[in-house]
Formats: sequence, C-alpha cells, structure tokens
Amino acid sequence: MATKKDAGRRAGAMLPRRLRVLLLTLAAAAALLYLSMRSPQTNGEQSPKCSSPRLISHRGFDQDELKAPSAESVSALLYSGVTSFDVDLFWLSSSTAARPLFVGHPPSVRALWNLTAELPETPLEQVRASKHGKMLFSLEELLSVLRGRRKAAQQTTLELKYTDRPEWPNMLARMYADFAKSGIAEQLGVVVEGRTGAATHRAAQLAAGTRVHLFGLYRDLGAERDGAGLPHANARALAADSSLYDGWSASIKLLHDDLIAAAETHRKPLSVWVADSEVDLLHAWKLKVESVITNRPSWASQLMARWHRQCAEMQQYVYEA
Repeated sequence: MATKKDAGRRAGAMLPRRLRVLLLTLAAAAALLYLSMRSPQTNGEQSPKCSSPRLISHRGFDQDELKAPSAESVSALLYSGVTSFDVDLFWLSSSTAARPLFVGHPPSVRALWNLTAELPETPLEQVRASKHGKMLFSLEELLSVLRGRRKAAQQTTLELKYTDRPEWPNMLARMYADFAKSGIAEQLGVVVEGRTGAATHRAAQLAAGTRVHLFGLYRDLGAERDGAGLPHANARALAADSSLYDGWSASIKLLHDDLIAAAETHRKPLSVWVADSEVDLLHAWKLKVESVITNRPSWASQLMARWHRQCAEMQQYVYEA
C-alpha cells in the first residue's frame, strides 16, 4: 500500500530538476532573511533602526546652564559624553599686533556685554579691564582643552566671523597658524560658504602648512521652496559644489528626504543646525542624520537616550514575539 511519503517522492520526481533547485534556493533565502530580521543585536552593537545622531554642542556650553563658553564648560561637556563642538570665532580691536581669536557667538556676546559696537571695534584692553574680562575664552585655550582630552573629543568645527572686515584675511591666517601648531588639526573642521570661501580657506591652509576639513554651509534663508512653501536645498548646487567640501552643515529647516539622499549620493557627512526643540530633534533622529547641532546638549542627550531605549525595547519585543 502506497504511503503519503511515497506519493510525495513521486510528486517531487515529476518536477523538473532545475525547478526543484530553484524552489529550494528560494526557501533557504527566505529562511535566512527571516532569521536575520528576528536576530537581536549582540556584542553591544546598536541596531540600525535605533541608531542616534552624533550630538554636537553649539557654542561650547549648555545654554540651559551657562551664559558663555569657557575651558570649564567644554571640559564638563566632554566628561558628560558630548564629544563634538561647533563654535564661532571673533576678535577684538587692539593697539598691539597680537590680537587673539576668541570663542563665542557675536550677537550673544554683544548682548551679554551690553555692547553697541561690533566686536572688532571693541577694544580688547577695555574688555579685559571690565567685569567681562573673565569671560574671554581664546581659541588657544579651546585647542588646549581639546588636546588634553583628544581621546574623548571627536571633531570641532569652527566659523571665523566678520568676513567683510579688512582685517579678516590676517585673522584667517592667524587661525590656521594656531591650528597648525595645535597638534590636533585632524580633529578640526571649518564651516565655509560658497566657492570663493572654500578657495580662500584652502589657500590659507596651504600657506599655514596644514589641512583641516571644510564643511559647506547651507542656509534656509533664500533657499528654494516647494509647493507647500517649505525650503529645500538646491540639489544642483549640492552636486556642483560637492568636490569643494568634506562635509555639509545645513539648516535643520532644509532637512528633508532629498537632502539625506544627496548626502548619501555624494558621500558627505551631514550636520544639521540648530535642534533646540523636541520636534526638530526627533525629525533629525528619525531621518538618521549623521550629526545634530544643539544649544542644549544635556537635554538632547537625555532625550535621545530615552528614544534609543524605547526603540531597543520595541525591537526586543518584536524579536520575542
């Protein structure tokens, strides 16, 4: 009497050999795909679905705690796990040839010091003699802190302000001279805007005998608008200028799928600024940008850690189900 096993063998024999091989191959591939989707992460690896952007402190301090950058604020952030910074540089007028560069967001500094004049018109000696003198945080001091914690610090990007001032080229040369002797030039980057700016910075780097990364600056002001009135980065400009920059620094208002796709196409690390609200931070987190710049690094770090835990718990639930 024929059994079900015998019937199955006869049915299998009736199938062409190539078709049987194809069916077995497809079944094996489906099994591997199923297992890979169910497998939990091991050895402490982060699930791609739960990855978080690198957090960058804007201005070198936490605006929820302090009012000015300092060696202490940068060190505290490094010890707390914030490894990257994005800061502005400015200078003050001086009767001497030695005019150091200082760290700080010019409009915020002027407001904090109650200044009516622009910073390059404000005498250095006057500030040092005032109660604000202790708030001066020089570029050399910043580089010293980063050098002392070079294993913890990942990358610091800087922007030299007041490009329209006649003394700006000399201050640019001073900046790169400081970079060259810092010993950590490979951990530094500079934010620049436009082809002329990129060429000027590359020439200054060559003259100083150093090279740091250039990050192309893309603002939402004046950007193209879609049908809903939302600003978008100019894809043609991104493609045309991609060879000028090592990475992109874009307004978070430009953060859409098309910008992410362009960054992937041109292999440019993308940083977005400034994410100080939960809505903006979550937007950057969901689109998986490489880096997000914020004035509130402590708050942002705690919030992203919570999102990561929730995501990991959901992934584990799916696996166990």
